[in-house]
Amino acid sequence: MTLRILFSIIFLLFVASAAGAQGASDPPAEEQNETMLDTLKRMQIKREEAEHKKILDKGAQIERDAESLAKEAVNGHLPREGEKKLREIEKAARQIRSEFGGGGDNTPLDPMPASLDDALKRLDDASERLNKHLSKTSRRVISVSVVEVANEVTLLVKVLRGYLL
Repeated sequence: MTLRILFSIIFLLFVASAAGAQGASDPPAEEQNETMLDTLKRMQIKREEAEHKKILDKGAQIERDAESLAKEAVNGHLPREGEKKLREIEKAARQIRSEFGGGGDNTPLDPMPASLDDALKRLDDASERLNKHLSKTSRRVISVSVVEVANEVTLLVKVLRGYLL
């Protein structure tokens, strides 16, 4: 009987010391909230950086597609397969414009391209300028120059659609 009481006391002391040690290792609620907020902020920064990288990739894709369209032009016309690239260029330019706070493309091109070669050259130039402006921006910048060039790209795509076979 005494042995049982002794083991019970030792067991209770062991449980009490273990519970006390565990309670001492838990950080206070305020510290847990700060840690959670820091984690959320880091996750948001990573997400914004990934979105910015996607925008940079879209700008590079516009430039590659514009170069390939220039190579595909034959006898003052674009092949029908060029329509897909034109759609991709326009979609990417609109997404970039939207991401940088821009809106519609109601202003006409000044001057209008006189030929397919002129329109392709202007598209190539605009895509290079777009990439140049994008490379100088950070993920937190609203850039008027990026919006203007993206608008120009979308307008040039509309002009180039007239040269499809």
